[in-house]
Amino acid sequence: MTAPNTGEGSHGGLFASLKSLLLTLLSTGRTRAELLVVEIEEEKFRLIGLWMRATGIAFLTALGIIMAVFSLALAFWEQRVLVFGAFAGVFFIAAFWLAFSLRRQFRKPSRLFQGSLGELEQDIAQLRDPQ
Repeated sequence: MTAPNTGEGSHGGLFASLKSLLLTLLSTGRTRAELLVVEIEEEKFRLIGLWMRATGIAFLTALGIIMAVFSLALAFWEQRVLVFGAFAGVFFIAAFWLAFSLRRQFRKPSRLFQGSLGELEQDIAQLRDPQ
């Protein structure tokens, strides 16, 4: 006589399948999290480099402009008030233009995490249609 089939083999197979699915999902999630961390680190280093260069450019440009204005004021000593006033107007116009440009830049959407979001979209598409 054969032993009755209690279905334990099918439960073991189902459990193993669920465990395998869970491990696959965790592995995929870990890979995506690592990609996200790499993107954040790359963006951080890029922004630090840009900030350092921008600060250096701003400092050296300001120093050069100040020296040029004082040189012109010395060259045209009799009209020094006119020279300083004209350059003050130019500086204010440039400051307003930069503020407008900065405002326009802030309104642009960020491209941060585009790689991670694209990979997640591919993962979702594959889960929906496994083929």
